[in-house]
Amino acid sequence: MILTTSRKPGRKTRRLAKVLARFMGWRYVQRGKLSLDELSEFSDFAIVQEIKGNPAILRVFRRGREVLYLRFNAGEVEKVKMEPGPVVFVGKPPFDPLVLGAIPHTKAGMKFAQKIDARKKVYVRRTGKTIVLDFTYGEKTIMRLKCYESGIQFRN
Repeated sequence: MILTTSRKPGRKTRRLAKVLARFMGWRYVQRGKLSLDELSEFSDFAIVQEIKGNPAILRVFRRGREVLYLRFNAGEVEKVKMEPGPVVFVGKPPFDPLVLGAIPHTKAGMKFAQKIDARKKVYVRRTGKTIVLDFTYGEKTIMRLKCYESGIQFRN
């Protein structure tokens, strides 16, 4: 999958996009003047957009159709050298992790994750109407995204 940003991203947005792409095993592409039509030539792509200079929206497209809209507040974002490997979601996110190319928290998914000893994990916690996604590599938290349930739209 390809990950890009809005047309003129700020430093925080570029940093979050690069860390997210590296974590998920995606390819980060500088957008420049590419339009959505030109981006849709790639079958699967995602865009990180910003509000008031801060990264705030992740939109995931499959075959030119938006399948996930995620409005978030970004917390700490750290650059860490990571080995390539699959990402495992631990917990119940309000969307299908397969859309992001990750292993879901199902019985089969957890069994597979134990066999391959996945180091990249996304812990999903719910606190009231807030959903917290903790992206961890090994024991270290790389990034934290806080979302409200009303800011998540998943279309299958």
